[in-house]
Amino acid sequence: MVGIGPLIPSIFLDDDTFRADKIEISSKNDMDWLKSKDKGSFIYLSFSSYSKISSQLMEEIGHELLKCGRPFLWAIREGQGGEKMEDKLSCKDELENQGKIVNWCSQVKVLKHPSIGCFLTHYGWNSTLESIASEVPIVACPLWNDKVHNAKLIHDISKNGVRTNASEGGVVERDEFNRCIMIAMGSGEEGEELRRSAKNWSDLAKEDMKENGTSSMNLKTFANEFLLGHNDY
Repeated sequence: MVGIGPLIPSIFLDDDTFRADKIEISSKNDMDWLKSKDKGSFIYLSFSSYSKISSQLMEEIGHELLKCGRPFLWAIREGQGGEKMEDKLSCKDELENQGKIVNWCSQVKVLKHPSIGCFLTHYGWNSTLESIASEVPIVACPLWNDKVHNAKLIHDISKNGVRTNASEGGVVERDEFNRCIMIAMGSGEEGEELRRSAKNWSDLAKEDMKENGTSSMNLKTFANEFLLGHNDY
């Protein structure tokens, strides 16, 4: 087995030739909103296009966002039949005065925007790699399967993220979300260490993606072995 990630467009790894704050995300309104925010000030939240979170967990996240008072961009996919899941939030009106709730956005472009401060995610592997490549500290809320292992990797080994802990009832509560976000976006020692680690791993990811980097060489090796193996038949 060889590692060939992160599998994201290489243009997003080159800060000198491409500025993610100069492209559209999903609409001009979204772009204008992000441009109006200070550097490192907003929270991006997404649990992927395929994961469905419970109404209780959404409610806890919503109240945490109100408590912390920071601007946010929250991608909540539509339910079956186009149902707007955010309509179930008891605090939806207050949230929309503070941030933006969208059904979809280009995650890589959002993660590369200079206004982002942290990424609250379910810790899917694609989201994890995109965060690493984009130099964004992560707040992890792993839901199932490999996400738990991904969260442990980021929290305990690479140390560029902080993991939420569920209550005895199995739900991550608003105060726990607040604790983790305050660490990731705060000016304390833990927050500074997260950002240093995020930059370090981002630099390593960029080197891996360059010509003759580890990822590039592994992909070439795999392709050569695959083609040579088939040429024998």
